Amino acid sequence: MFRFSKIEGEHLKGLLYAGKLDDLIDEILSQFWSLPPLSQYWTIRYVKERGVYPSLEVLSSVFNLELEEARRLLYAPWREFLFPVVGREEKLIRALAILNLKGVITNLKHLRKSMETIREFLKEGFALFFDEEFSGESYMLPAVISMTCDKVPEDVLFSGKIDKRGRIHEADGLSRKRSLARRLGYRLVEVSQIKDVRSVQSWLNAEFYQVPFYITKSSGNYQVELDSFYSSLKIEDLNEKLHLLEVLNGIRREELTLSIGNLPGEQRVWEETLQKIYKRLKGLDEKLKGREYLHLAMNSPSSLALALGIVFGSQKPFTFYHYQDGRYYPIEVKNVRELKERLRTYKEIEFRLEGEGKELAVLLSLSHHELVADVKEWTRGKDLTYLIVTHRRAGNLPPESLKDIAKEVASLLQELRGKRSFKIFHFFLSSPVALSFLLGVAFGHYNLGYIYNYQRGTYFKVLDLQFLRRLREV
Repeated sequence: MFRFSKIEGEHLKGLLYAGKLDDLIDEILSQFWSLPPLSQYWTIRYVKERGVYPSLEVLSSVFNLELEEARRLLYAPWREFLFPVVGREEKLIRALAILNLKGVITNLKHLRKSMETIREFLKEGFALFFDEEFSGESYMLPAVISMTCDKVPEDVLFSGKIDKRGRIHEADGLSRKRSLARRLGYRLVEVSQIKDVRSVQSWLNAEFYQVPFYITKSSGNYQVELDSFYSSLKIEDLNEKLHLLEVLNGIRREELTLSIGNLPGEQRVWEETLQKIYKRLKGLDEKLKGREYLHLAMNSPSSLALALGIVFGSQKPFTFYHYQDGRYYPIEVKNVRELKERLRTYKEIEFRLEGEGKELAVLLSLSHHELVADVKEWTRGKDLTYLIVTHRRAGNLPPESLKDIAKEVASLLQELRGKRSFKIFHFFLSSPVALSFLLGVAFGHYNLGYIYNYQRGTYFKVLDLQFLRRLREV
């Protein structure tokens, strides 16, 4: 019989994954305890990943298992994780965890005692296979996190010992492990940064992460603004959540605030600003695997809010905060489809059409600034139809009505587009920032047109809807 222990571990891995040893799996498994840990690891990994199974009798014999437990070992879910080890060498050990077993199975028998502690905490058995020999118990925390959390950030390493109650105890060689992690592009989560195993599990297994995001045109000290926004948020234990976002997801508090300054009338600057905001939001989405619930507020021009709403276009629930009379009012959007609903009647808005042009100028006259005369003067000679939208309480809109107003305006625009075949829209806004954002979300990014901003006594074309569409679809 050929001795597979003669084959170097990486070479055996190559032969396995080339499919050249599939007919010899039983034979390889029967020699399991003569193989080095690296070969043991890749043999089990190949069996689990590729579904090239040995016979239950062989598996049962090798690990001294009942046939039913051997079957569980073959078909139970599995995870892979890394953890740092420092001694004579500084390195990452690779481990494979198999869940939902009765007992404890491992290829490193000197770890069985500490694994029994893990089993007491988990209240179920498992298997752990490692690709190298090592000593110490700092593998315990990463093993438990891997086995109980579905979406562990890929750039995070854990190190620590746990007891049967889930309390975490500091690992040896912490400074060297921290240095190793940083050198290899990882973040090491330290015991001082987290309370216990259950708090980590609760965070990583959350359906949504409550994430505040604040945009301000203030370029100096805006801490008072930010504090006011944070104090209004419907997020329990906000500081603890911000801490966990940083420690476990690598999202620093500074990334949740963006200062854009006072934007000039140059289209290029507006495009760069919107790109910067969208890149930041997309980065949060990627780090949180699409599980963020955003709490948004903007101290910015309404024109930018409309554009960001168009680009944002979230299919996930979110809350936008409207600032009025010295406080923030939350506007909760549980289902974006609700904003896009086509309506038959309009209860909040009043509107009129003027002109017979082929392109539609949308004039939202919903705030204190009266824009109709200015827009008509600035667009004189252009082939436009004017849609003038008003509200009986313009300038002092009830916060609870903003979502319905946005929905009605978006529905009206789609109705007019269908009836009059308007292909190009021109947006001129005198409306609250929150309303403009919600309208952007509801309106979408499938139409052609432009957004204008009023400053220094005139209008500037600041954004092209085609640019917004390209930005969103990148």
